[in-house]
Amino acid sequence: MYKIIGADGKEYGPISIEQFGQWAAQGRVNPQTRVQPEGSPDWKAASEIPELQGLFATFPSTATPAPISALPAGVPGKLEKGLAVTSLVLGILSLVCLGPLTGVPAIICGHIAHGRSRRSPAQYGGAGMAIAGFAMGYASLALTIIMLALYSAMLFPALSHAKGRAQIINCRNNMQQIGLAFKTWELDHSDQFPFNVQTNAGGTLELCERGPDGFDKNGYIHLLVMSNELAVPRILLCPADSKTAAQDWSDLTAANVTYQIRSGKAVNSTDPQQVLAICPIHNNVLRADGSVQGEGPGRQGR
Repeated sequence: MYKIIGADGKEYGPISIEQFGQWAAQGRVNPQTRVQPEGSPDWKAASEIPELQGLFATFPSTATPAPISALPAGVPGKLEKGLAVTSLVLGILSLVCLGPLTGVPAIICGHIAHGRSRRSPAQYGGAGMAIAGFAMGYASLALTIIMLALYSAMLFPALSHAKGRAQIINCRNNMQQIGLAFKTWELDHSDQFPFNVQTNAGGTLELCERGPDGFDKNGYIHLLVMSNELAVPRILLCPADSKTAAQDWSDLTAANVTYQIRSGKAVNSTDPQQVLAICPIHNNVLRADGSVQGEGPGRQGR
């Protein structure tokens, strides 16, 4: 960078070597123009500075320099500021309404404009506007991230709750289908459920293994004999259960069943309020009449 003494005796600059070359081509400076290189305390004729000598190869040393005042370096109105202005406008828009849509371009344009103004201050201006532009761009991104975080914090619990409610409803639907299967099977077997019918008559009476609470450890077997009524093994699994559904009835084991079956002679349609099955996850209760109740007594049932 260089400072010069113009033909009017005024000091101009600092200017880049490219700007000096342009002024030399326009006759605004000549080899006798006084120049002070950046970092040097001395003023010298342009012809004494090696890197400037080649700029006057086509101009006679006696040429009278044209006045520089028409294009003085450092005059704000003459510097290129377009990119800095663009960054500032985009930054304002990003804060007002458009967020990252204009915030990211504001950051990019601002950094480029600021870098130009630092490297070539005689040609590019608007450093302050560039800083303001990319600062607002960053601010808009930060605000967007904060808003998304707050929105997520409010939305995720609602989604989780909705998912939980959907699983409860699907669980009840599964249990209603199981209840319907029991009722259908009962109609074809003298009004008795499978666990009250002997195996030689198609039931599972001899396979019962009731616990002290009346829930049968072989509940999946009582369900297996109703495969024609149940259609697919998947309905034996609660949607919230981590177990895997059986692909086929021949593969069904206790590990593929969520719902716990309560067996015994007292469990029949004569007493419609008897607990027939429960979901241990949601505590939904299937009664002997085929109805399903939510948040029932579970293993505390009759």
